Amino acid sequence: MQSFRAAAVAVGTAVLTLAATAPVAASPHRSVTASAPTAATIASPSVTRIAGADRYAASAAASRAAFPTGTTPAVVYLVSGTSPWESFSATPAAVHQGGGVLLTRADGIPSSIAAELKRLAPRSIVVVGPSSTLSSTVLSQAKAYAPDVRRIAGTSRYRTAEALVRHAFPAGGTSRAWIATGRVWPDGLVAGAAAAAQRAPLLTVDGSATTLPGATVTLIEDLGITSITIAGGPAGVSRGIETQLQGILGAANVARASGADRYAAAARVNHLAFPDLAPGTAYVASGRDVVDGLAGAFLAGKKRRPLYLTVPYCVPAAVRPALAGPTTTRVTLLGGEGSVRSLVGTLEGCRSIVTASSRWVLVNKRNPLRPTSYVPAGLVVPNVAHHNNARLRSDAAAALTRMFSAARAEGAGRMAIASGYRSYSTQSSVYWNRVATHGRAYADQWIARPGHSEHQTGLGVDIAPVGTSSCSVHNCIGSTPQGAWLKRNAWRFGFVLRYESGYTPVTGYNSEPWHFRYVGTPLSTAYRKGGWHSYEQFLGEPAAPTY
Repeated sequence: MQSFRAAAVAVGTAVLTLAATAPVAASPHRSVTASAPTAATIASPSVTRIAGADRYAASAAASRAAFPTGTTPAVVYLVSGTSPWESFSATPAAVHQGGGVLLTRADGIPSSIAAELKRLAPRSIVVVGPSSTLSSTVLSQAKAYAPDVRRIAGTSRYRTAEALVRHAFPAGGTSRAWIATGRVWPDGLVAGAAAAAQRAPLLTVDGSATTLPGATVTLIEDLGITSITIAGGPAGVSRGIETQLQGILGAANVARASGADRYAAAARVNHLAFPDLAPGTAYVASGRDVVDGLAGAFLAGKKRRPLYLTVPYCVPAAVRPALAGPTTTRVTLLGGEGSVRSLVGTLEGCRSIVTASSRWVLVNKRNPLRPTSYVPAGLVVPNVAHHNNARLRSDAAAALTRMFSAARAEGAGRMAIASGYRSYSTQSSVYWNRVATHGRAYADQWIARPGHSEHQTGLGVDIAPVGTSSCSVHNCIGSTPQGAWLKRNAWRFGFVLRYESGYTPVTGYNSEPWHFRYVGTPLSTAYRKGGWHSYEQFLGEPAAPTY
């Protein structure tokens, strides 16, 4: 735990001190690398979301957005909701034919998709992939919704992609194409949407090979392709394949869209795909999970709008300029809060969750501070009641002062800091004292080991009520008006309740209604709005029940 229970000191009016108006500066600190500052927002686009109770309901929601009632698509492509590899080329194929894409289970069509197929009443349905991907049951059930149902499949994901391209794109029907690896999903997902927007085919290939197989070269020649864009860097599609394509089409007719990571690569894909993009919607999907991106990629392609990838809880630096720029008037988040947090819709830039000095640093049993001896800069004693000159980082201290003032003004009562910053040596003393008195198993449920404590960041604080006859120490604050007010309102000032009841398997600590963590108002607001109960889950990071 992060609290100072080892001392078991009552924080009543008799032991409180009040800082002077000017904060007390911290002692000299070690030099650390700060997280990069975020860029200022250029624009504030409106935000919408396409989501559903599960991936299939989300797919149906995307379909309804693409085809309002009364609109009948020429064809619907059914693709696997669990195996994306044979789906990327289906997106541009479907859009080129005036159709849509719906996800389905391998063993049968889900009720939400069945209802959408009934509403759409397409003229034909294409089941994508062999029976090992989508079973014969899917094929049989699809016949209830369209007069023409067929399966398009090959002996591998690459042969299926070629079959889809041959089916949807007649020879001479297009002069350009996209190529992406069939081994890494982010490149294929974004390239599929970009190709669809250009009404061009996407070839998914074994990018680790040094050359394309003869069948793929023949397909390029048969279609009359004169220019190709490769999605992703050489780790995705090899230099050998790029050189081979340059030999076939000419170096000037082969482009590559790559970047330092999947987010930058996706941004580059969109830069090349939309050189003269008019103001409008930008679609945003999680860069960590392919599912919701699959559900919405065809919608982005159909609308001829870009699809960007994002960190689930913030917008990467490579993506933010496009979303905050003049060509984006609306951001449509693909998937629910669990996939893309509302914080992305505010265009909040990313901060490090591993750099010790970052406001968003994640510290738990599996994520120690680096270095473990870290000392934060800018420690001050807040101008509030406190115990033992408790210090916090200056940004957290200012926010805490505002929070305590608001609590009194709103009738919740007075509060004090029971424990703020603790050095590595202090945390070590607290932890080993508890081990000596209660044993290690008990200590690990209540006290963080040195180097693993949020208190060492200067952003964690234990809060006690003041002037409450039934409680004068922090560990009973949960039953007081102050504790109830904090639980409802701390988010307004940039704090989250770090260790909630029922989340010990995630956080590794017992419930602590007194321990709050400063993360800043943008994140705390999104945390509350999304109904989150642990910082680990909000960040999409693994649970940390043990060291």
